[in-house]
Amino acid sequence: MSESQQDAAVIERNVVQRMRQRLAEARRAGFRIRTEWLCGETTGWCEFGGSRWIFVDLSLSLPEQLAQLEEALQSYHAAA
Repeated sequence: MSESQQDAAVIERNVVQRMRQRLAEARRAGFRIRTEWLCGETTGWCEFGGSRWIFVDLSLSLPEQLAQLEEALQSYHAAA
């Protein structure tokens, strides 16, 4: 494996690890997570049916999904 491939693998593992951490953080904050194919639509958090939800767009790359999740959590914390 070349050095650039190794670097890419490390970055990918880091993104996966951060995604898992943010999902766990969201669940601890009382969110339910819904993954949908949303074709790049803006997502975030909402509350309905007595539950808080975060929607994650499966049409995006993992780093983009992570960014969406982090933005939703920041928005929630700013509103709380």
